[in-house]
Order: sequence, then structure tokens, then C-alpha cells
Amino acid sequence: MKKKIIGSVLVLGIVAAAAGLFVPNAVQKITKESVITSSQLEKAVDISELSTAEFIYNGIADKYSDGNLEETECHIAYASTVKVGIALDQITFTIDEEKKTVTPVLPEITVNTVTVDPDSLSFIPQNPDVELKDIMTVCKEDALKEASESKELYQTAEENLQSAIEALLSPILKNAGYTMQWDI
Repeated sequence: MKKKIIGSVLVLGIVAAAAGLFVPNAVQKITKESVITSSQLEKAVDISELSTAEFIYNGIADKYSDGNLEETECHIAYASTVKVGIALDQITFTIDEEKKTVTPVLPEITVNTVTVDPDSLSFIPQNPDVELKDIMTVCKEDALKEASESKELYQTAEENLQSAIEALLSPILKNAGYTMQWDI
């Protein structure tokens, strides 16, 4: 839990720094008389890919003999990190001019990266006759499977994503007299 909180704070810090670099010019151009458009908001949040949660997993994967899921060649203990998030250019916005509200429409959160620490690998039996490439593939697949079953990971990612979008857009929306709302 402590690592999730640190990861969340780190993500929000990066977003705040990005907002400080990219948003000031947009804020100066938008006033209460301005009409907010979806394309303006999409440009404001388009800072590439954003990882919004991190899953640190210590697991044990089984390497099976080729074509035989009943015969295990070895067991592999490993440490991995799975990052999930979205490509920010896939966010769209629904704008209600009468109510002066903006509703972000978020894409599905997906896995951005899976990394396995090669220094963390240990095997039973010791020194199996398996290529490192195959070992890394098995460990990555196992970590990905475990992460995809973690509802908390995706829930944390969505909460962090909403916070990041609010941090990026609140100066713009406030200047123009708009508020943000979320479809729940």
C-alpha cells in the first residue's frame, strides 16, 4: 500500500510539473468569454502515455516443457513491476455549454509496461537448461496475468488518472467558468 501511495504521489507530481510547463499559455488565452472546445482540452492533456498505477509483484512462474503443460521444466521466482495507464491522446470530452460542464470520456486502462528484474531470478531446480529469453517471457506473462486480476490496481489507476486530468485542466476550466464532472 505504501508503494502505491508513493507511486500515486510521484505520478501527480509529474502531472503537476507537466501542467506547469504546458498549461500556463493555454490559461492565459482562455477567459470567461471563451467557449471551451473538446479539441482545446484534448491538446491540454496530450502529454503522451501516462502510467497511473504500478503493481509490484513477487511471483513464482512455471516453465513447462514445449508442448506439454503437464511437465514442468522449472519453477522461477522473480520480482516484477507492471505499470498501467492510458494514452492521453485517446481522451475525449463532452461539453455542456448551457451548464458550463466538461465530462472527460476515458479510454480503457491498459498495461503500459511489464518489467522483470533479471537479478531477482531464482530457479528450482538450480541452473535449468532454459534460455533467458524464455524465462523472461514466462515471468512477464505470469506478472501480467496477476496484474490483470487485481481490481485494486485498475481502481487506483482510474482514481489517479482522474486526479491527473483535474490537475491539468482545472486552471483552464476555472478561467473559463467551467466545472468538470465525471460519469460514474
